[in-house]
Amino acid sequence: MKNIYSFFKGFFLFVAFVASFTVASAQVLRSGYFVDGNVMRYRLNPALVSTRGHVSLPVLGSVTVNAVGNVGMGDFIYKSAMNSDELVTFMHPSVEADDFLAALEDDNRIVLDMDLTLLSAAFHAWGGFNSVDLTLRSMSGLSLPYDMLRFMKVSGDGEYNFSDLNLHTRNFADLSIGHSRKFTESLTVGARLKFLFGLAYADALFENMRLVADASRWEVMSRGTADVAMGGRFEVSDEKSVGGKNMVNGYDGAAAGLHGFGMGVDLGILYEFKKGALEGLSLSASLNDVGFISWSKAAHASIDPGVPYTFDGFDNVAVSGDENTLEDQWDGIADDLEDFFTLEDKGTRSVTEGIGAKLNLGVEYEMPFWRRMSVGLLYSGCFDGIYTHNQAMLALNVSPLDCLDFALSGRVGTYGAGAGAMMNIHCPGFSFFVGTDCFLGKVGKQYIPLENMNASVSFGVNIALGKSE
Repeated sequence: MKNIYSFFKGFFLFVAFVASFTVASAQVLRSGYFVDGNVMRYRLNPALVSTRGHVSLPVLGSVTVNAVGNVGMGDFIYKSAMNSDELVTFMHPSVEADDFLAALEDDNRIVLDMDLTLLSAAFHAWGGFNSVDLTLRSMSGLSLPYDMLRFMKVSGDGEYNFSDLNLHTRNFADLSIGHSRKFTESLTVGARLKFLFGLAYADALFENMRLVADASRWEVMSRGTADVAMGGRFEVSDEKSVGGKNMVNGYDGAAAGLHGFGMGVDLGILYEFKKGALEGLSLSASLNDVGFISWSKAAHASIDPGVPYTFDGFDNVAVSGDENTLEDQWDGIADDLEDFFTLEDKGTRSVTEGIGAKLNLGVEYEMPFWRRMSVGLLYSGCFDGIYTHNQAMLALNVSPLDCLDFALSGRVGTYGAGAGAMMNIHCPGFSFFVGTDCFLGKVGKQYIPLENMNASVSFGVNIALGKSE
């Protein structure tokens, strides 16, 4: 990571790559919340005991990639007017400003979550259900205010407000130990204790940023901070200064290792009506990822809003021959952003943050005419600062065979509507699932999503243990 500001370019390209991969190839799959045979559903609610125990195949036990957003890559990448097989950025002069700006929101956000299970085991013993999981988890978010994108494209005279401009990424290993048990015939309670090992963290937040543009100058006044915990330090340069102080010009010395530590907990409850008029009805709730990570010796930089500085503007990144590829254009934008975001190195500090608490509330009803079919309603909320989002999901679940489950789901929430599905096979000695919480929408020839960045894929291969409970 040569330069922290180049992450703007890298993040866009990475999200595009992941979304493209999902066409061909977080939180655990929510479409499987009500599937009894789903060996991983205890990770959504520790009280939801899977019917079999399992031992995961290394790295393949559960893989989830989830992207959500209120904009899509199609809002930033366009077909060239001269060559339909060539792509250009929104900064290209052939892209009309009105067309680009009309597709944007006041706050344009993209969130990418990844969950990779390295090792996992679960089994029935000691009066309940027990689990041990080692998982790599990643969350990256980008929030771009409308005015910033408008200024980049139009650069006209006037005043622009870039409040709540944010770039965030947290990456950590999660070692979880869980136990759940029935306290009565109807009531099941579960919990998971988490030990969190921080691998990499970066956060850049400009909470109050104003630019005044006129014929004589482009003046920027900003209040912002940046923290990076990757084992390195910010670089400064005497070629970039404000008020006689040398400003950050990059980030150097990133190294693999543990850069933070934290703890967390998942709590869950399930109540099943076994008799009477409500027989077949179940209620469930969970509160997951209640915890924190403390990042030690994070490189810290900030800018005083009382010290204005001038900005020369964004260069023309138009395509000019075969050499100026789409990646070259993003490089040009990243270089301009480097000049635009000005911060003073302040040494190091410790940063403590939450990991995005999640609430799940579920209602399921088994059909009295066929107990192998059920309908479930699930509310899910993620509470993670400016990346907080909510959704409601309706699922139809069918188990035509003892070892085969299907689920179809539809959802609506902060980032729009979508549909998902899951197939789950769980025979003695073998378990496999694959599914999505949101099918990828319309894509271009290059498999870049043209609509909102909402897509997910999840799959897992495990060795099933014991008889179906």
